[in-house]
Amino acid sequence: MHFSVFSDAEWLYPDSAHSALSGISLHLPRGGHDGAQLLGGILSGTLSAVLRWDGGRGPAVRLYRLLPVGVNENTSPTLMTTTDYESCREFVTRKAPFEVFDALKPLTEPETPDGTRLALYLCAEAAADETPEEYSGTLTVTVGADKAELSVRCTVHAPVVPPPAQARLSMLNFFDYDGPVRQHGLVRGGADYWQAFRSYVRAQLDMRCTHILLPPGEAVYRDGAPAGFDFSFAQQAGRIALEEGAAFLCGGHVAHWHEWDDSEYYPNWDSTTGVSTPQGYLQLRLYFSQWAQVIRANGWQGRITQALADEPQTHNDKTYRVLAAICRKFLPGVPILDAVETTNLGGGVDIWVPKQDTYEKWREEYTALQAAGEEMWFYTCAFPAGPAMNRSMDLPLAVSRTVLWMGALYRLSGFLHWGFNYYIGDDIWHSACCPHKGALLPAGDAHIVYPGKDGRPWRSMRFEAQRAGAEDYELLMQAVDAAPGEADALVRTVCTTFRSYARSGAAVAAARLRLFRLLEEVARNG
Repeated sequence: MHFSVFSDAEWLYPDSAHSALSGISLHLPRGGHDGAQLLGGILSGTLSAVLRWDGGRGPAVRLYRLLPVGVNENTSPTLMTTTDYESCREFVTRKAPFEVFDALKPLTEPETPDGTRLALYLCAEAAADETPEEYSGTLTVTVGADKAELSVRCTVHAPVVPPPAQARLSMLNFFDYDGPVRQHGLVRGGADYWQAFRSYVRAQLDMRCTHILLPPGEAVYRDGAPAGFDFSFAQQAGRIALEEGAAFLCGGHVAHWHEWDDSEYYPNWDSTTGVSTPQGYLQLRLYFSQWAQVIRANGWQGRITQALADEPQTHNDKTYRVLAAICRKFLPGVPILDAVETTNLGGGVDIWVPKQDTYEKWREEYTALQAAGEEMWFYTCAFPAGPAMNRSMDLPLAVSRTVLWMGALYRLSGFLHWGFNYYIGDDIWHSACCPHKGALLPAGDAHIVYPGKDGRPWRSMRFEAQRAGAEDYELLMQAVDAAPGEADALVRTVCTTFRSYARSGAAVAAARLRLFRLLEEVARNG
């Protein structure tokens, strides 16, 4: 039985040819991880795998079975997806439809044969106090009566990635509270539901998310009008998230526009009453005053932010400020956090989150805000599509990682993505481009985990790449503190803008090793 080894920053496909590598070589910082993909033949017997370190000493290891996922359309050059391969061939990895190994099924017990090609992912994770040295071991993979042994060399480097609670990079990925119902068959709010939610929170924290999005309050009607709001579901979600170790919560969105160029916002529970009207104020007054009571009763002051209305535009920035003013009256001291599509929200938002291309489009204005002391994150989503950095499954896998290197280069302090677990459509395993408003989202845009067994999420290779990028960000910012010119020059060896980047995982791995050496040199020189 033959296995070949591939980087964790390159896509692996069911029809990939074997590589020349048969030994596994890993490099990881303390408090961080590194991984490798293994490709074998057709699975024709019971599968099991175990890694044993020489002398019984070595970093913690996780082993996964890689499962293929179907990409049904390619990312469009401008928006959503396309079936015109010629229009996108310069920036996508393959012509759709195709399958790619993205989902990670934990290899915690022997697998039964299923006739598909065998691919594995090995991930080593070093503790923050791990001794920096080289460890060696042997990975033994058994398939039926066949057995393969692969050598593993793992170098733990001295630089330390801080835990998420001490991270420089903040992160928020929106959680779909209906997802466990649709994909796991759970009853919303039942005991099994909340146990599944705990698993999803743990996955978000493993990916180094610092903020957990809560659902908004639910309107309680009397005589057809909102008479109050029920926050019991949001309260339970918040309590669980903090119990699991989340650093911050984020109150759910309360309003939206009907169309992106509307001048008015409308409460989620009343699509006919504008937030800038007297009646809109009374409804929002009731909402925020009751939500403030929940925050105080749970002692969440200093641990919570508030989202108001996703993606305010230049057309509705004034109305957004009205909404923000109402929020501030009843939630004093709670920072307002939102994805934004304009620079004209000063005083209305505390944590700015422009889209990657929006930030570059108005970079002069946003950097002026940063220089004045405003907190600046960034986000990615289905638009602008094309080669813009995103975590789509037909863009190079390395991009899911280096998008956060760009965050370090621009000194952006947080990252947001809307799609953690939005399992949209009938079959996300074969149609990763999920339906949205009559079109299809780029492959994987709606989710970075998969519905596993027993209500638990399964990670993806994009999940691992984003987690690695967050770890890289922490080390890059340490380098920026000590040697900003050298740190920025190192980033520019792999990416210079959100549209100009190295497609090769090897380039990222080489730059990462140089980052380790830079930090080690800085430490030696004091």
